[in-house]
Amino acid sequence: MKKLKPFMVERNFLILIIGVFMNGLGNGIYSVAGMLLVLNLSGSVLYSGFAFFAITSAGALSFLIAPLANYAKYKSSLMYSNLIKALILFTIPLLHYTIGLHVWYVIALLFITALFAQYTYPIESTILPIIVGKDNIVEANSFLQTIREAMDIAFIAGAGIIITIIGTVPAITITAVCLLLVSLSYAFFNFQQPALSGDRAQSIGSAVNVYFIDLRAGFNYIKNSLIPKMIFSIIFVNIAMIIMTTNLPAFSLIKGNGVEAMYGFYLASMSLGTMLGTILTPKLKHFDFGKLIIFSYIGTGLVWIGTATLPLAASMILFGIGAISIGVLNILVFSSIQKQVETAFIGRVVTLITSAASIGMPVGALVGGFLGETFAPEIPVIICGASMIIFSIFWLGSSVLRKLPSIDNVKLFNRTETN
Repeated sequence: MKKLKPFMVERNFLILIIGVFMNGLGNGIYSVAGMLLVLNLSGSVLYSGFAFFAITSAGALSFLIAPLANYAKYKSSLMYSNLIKALILFTIPLLHYTIGLHVWYVIALLFITALFAQYTYPIESTILPIIVGKDNIVEANSFLQTIREAMDIAFIAGAGIIITIIGTVPAITITAVCLLLVSLSYAFFNFQQPALSGDRAQSIGSAVNVYFIDLRAGFNYIKNSLIPKMIFSIIFVNIAMIIMTTNLPAFSLIKGNGVEAMYGFYLASMSLGTMLGTILTPKLKHFDFGKLIIFSYIGTGLVWIGTATLPLAASMILFGIGAISIGVLNILVFSSIQKQVETAFIGRVVTLITSAASIGMPVGALVGGFLGETFAPEIPVIICGASMIIFSIFWLGSSVLRKLPSIDNVKLFNRTETN
């Protein structure tokens, strides 16, 4: 039996694992129950679009919210953020069993809780080196990420069954209880937070000013490289996918003859496909990058069209298979950036990509809601599949992208200078 690394049995790391586990359980239930509650209250896919718009808008604001974590104690931030989220979610059953719930109230809560997630997730990433030490950070990150991915699949699938048995509002109450337990667990942290440096103690206004200066420098750094084309690719794929996932609650109810558990199973299928993509990527990195993306996304487009048109079992299997290419694209793009972008610019370039991708998602949510309301929910799924094929044709039509070699040999920059 392989011996456990010392950091794995360290008090603070175990507390973090407990928090991650409870958050995974609560978020798995909440991600399914929240969207189904919106659909049940409104009876309209258009409102699902508004809900996804609210959630993705919070993600688009992450670059403004995350730096605020530098101005508070990490332990207190984690405790009180999760406590506030729990209290907010407890208002849902309170109103439901008294004066009644309004769909816009639920959408507003989805937005607020998503904002808190943008605040707490960077703190959890920041405290990890403090807890385990920099020598163990790679292993600790890998361990945590494996747990998160496995829990996403298990808890999201399980959430659908729980909701089918007890209903959406009681399920959200379970999420609130989980968040209370997370807050209580984090109260037992005893790590020492480093003192604020001069740079971190600057005013929020100065921090924002520095952020935009860095962002501009990052844009100037990549403007003559292949990275803008990659950013466009990620934006296009994300918009197409959010058009589809906005309609997934209604789509899964149709496929499953009204059984709410099916929504959780479809989400778990996508998580499983994405995880398989990340696992397979090292085996695929020797293939020409351009050809790999072209053929894999043509395949994704075809199987997602099949997802829309075939019966439930085949539909769910094809849905997961189509998500494999998403995991492959994400790993290969970010790996190429980490290998070739100067260390000083990696953070800025990744911020540009993630911010651009997030900004496109609220637009896709609104478009998806409109399409789902105007047509049957199957149509946006077909549109997403067709978009993946169009994406492949775009790469096929670009000689630069089509001829890209294996990821280890891809040259993102066609210039010798680095700034």
